[in-house]
Amino acid sequence: MPKTSTRTTRTEAAGLTALGQRLRTWRAERGRGKRIPDALWEAAAEAARVHGLSGTARALKLNYYDLQRRMRSGGELLGVGSPAPTFVELPGAALGSGGAERGTVELVQASGARLILRMGAARAADLLPVVEAFLRSGV
Repeated sequence: MPKTSTRTTRTEAAGLTALGQRLRTWRAERGRGKRIPDALWEAAAEAARVHGLSGTARALKLNYYDLQRRMRSGGELLGVGSPAPTFVELPGAALGSGGAERGTVELVQASGARLILRMGAARAADLLPVVEAFLRSGV
């Protein structure tokens, strides 16, 4: 006679029971070669933000690195259907002249977009329109 266990599984302990069931149902009904739907990835990414990446990936039987990328991108896979990052260099004269301020300002958005300003002869006030444009772009 097989032994049964009443021990709580990691999925239940982490509060992932419903999502785990949704994934099991999808896996049982899917056609061969079908990708996990975005709605399930989004739910898994949200659960990983709450319960932790490693435990969620293990409990839901998802690839750790795929789930990690989904968490970073807010649900959509990075690099798919999004424009390629662009590099724009503005000559020092375009940023203004004068002032003795030197240094580097680096801004990073939640999406991973990065703006690095090297302030040679530019004044901080001259950089404000560039920073505002970057922040508005929502890249």
